[in-house]
Amino acid sequence: MIVTAVPLNETALTLTSELHTAIADQSPGLGGEGLGPMPSELLLWSVAACFGQAIRYVAARRRQEVEALSLEVDGVKDAKAFCFGEIVIRVSAALPLQRLESIVLLAGKYCFVTNSLSTPVRVEVASALPADLPGR
Repeated sequence: MIVTAVPLNETALTLTSELHTAIADQSPGLGGEGLGPMPSELLLWSVAACFGQAIRYVAARRRQEVEALSLEVDGVKDAKAFCFGEIVIRVSAALPLQRLESIVLLAGKYCFVTNSLSTPVRVEVASALPADLPGR
């Protein structure tokens, strides 16, 4: 899976994957234009989307309807470390609490995003000149 990012303006980036395009920007309070979610918001969106899909997957395998499904993802920022110190997912649905809890517990196994965030992931950053620039 590859995602590319190219500048749109001074703060915004156009993000492209195989099938989709989106814009990430900073909020006006941080010098951006608010043309899209901030990268930290995109991370929390990814958590919510992935975990929500995992819940629906588990429920479907159990042939269990999950009505009024709602997820709230709260990222607690650690300003000194410049990262999220904690991410909390709150799940609600029109199900008996014990049934919802068992689905949520199993859903954790199927969420690629939360599994990646819970495991040390090597991040490698490489610098390169564009292919058409001299000196390459």
